Amino acid sequence: MEIEYHQITRTQRAQIFRQRILQVMQDKGLNRSQLADRSHIDRSTISLLLSDVQLRLPTGHVVAQIAGALGVTTDWLLGLTTDSQVATELLRQSLEVAETTGFGPDSHTERWMIEFQDAKVRNVPVSLPELMKTDKVVQLEYGKNPDRSVDQAKDDSAAQLANVRLPGRDVEFAMPWQSVAQLTQRAGVWAQLSAKETGRQIAQMADLCGELYPATRLHLFDLTHHYSAAISVFGQRRAVVYIGTGYLVFHSTQHVAFLTRQFDTLVKNAVVRSDEVHEWLRQQLKKVRQ
Repeated sequence: MEIEYHQITRTQRAQIFRQRILQVMQDKGLNRSQLADRSHIDRSTISLLLSDVQLRLPTGHVVAQIAGALGVTTDWLLGLTTDSQVATELLRQSLEVAETTGFGPDSHTERWMIEFQDAKVRNVPVSLPELMKTDKVVQLEYGKNPDRSVDQAKDDSAAQLANVRLPGRDVEFAMPWQSVAQLTQRAGVWAQLSAKETGRQIAQMADLCGELYPATRLHLFDLTHHYSAAISVFGQRRAVVYIGTGYLVFHSTQHVAFLTRQFDTLVKNAVVRSDEVHEWLRQQLKKVRQ
């Protein structure tokens, strides 16, 4: 049975200290001389600490030097925790940055869709769902992008569409209904689209929402009540936040669960549900500003 913290004697802690040093040395392929060099501690001191004849605990300074040399925490060496990783390593494993090129999703998104094709995917898009964009909208968004060509963007959109059509896929989108309203009015970034091009975009979204439902679902929420950054959640294993020049990629269970709850709140409070959105989009076609 594992010894409780308050029950550990000094001798027992010294034994834990010795065993854990030896464990990491073996894992890293270090001998005593190498550990002495890395920790800037005399080899004779290292030998005394690793001796099983007379167990001893060193000063706090020596413990810190050895922990630093081995890349573990002092608390772990002393048996105060079961987690050997230092904070920077834990942060590296829970968060990374994936750089992207220009506006909107890129090959990272396609790669993640393939990597997690057995998992449910939740996505709040930057503008419109990437796989539902017409060629004209892709050209408008990427035409002036020096880092990513229109053809590359079209290929990525086509690849995502092909991916969601695979059997067993489960993909969910949530976006503000106001984004569609702005499109129908040809306002803001959509001002360069003609009425015909705008109608084609809305019709394509409606067609795909009808064709792909229920495996792929689009929910529309009210931006005056709820807000979300552009996020994607891949099952329970990865969540990403798009920040324009790249993605913040989260791997920890806590971060993934938080962003999952954020997305599910948008779905729960949707003003146009996924089973209604096909007809709702058809109605918006009548409102396209000429």
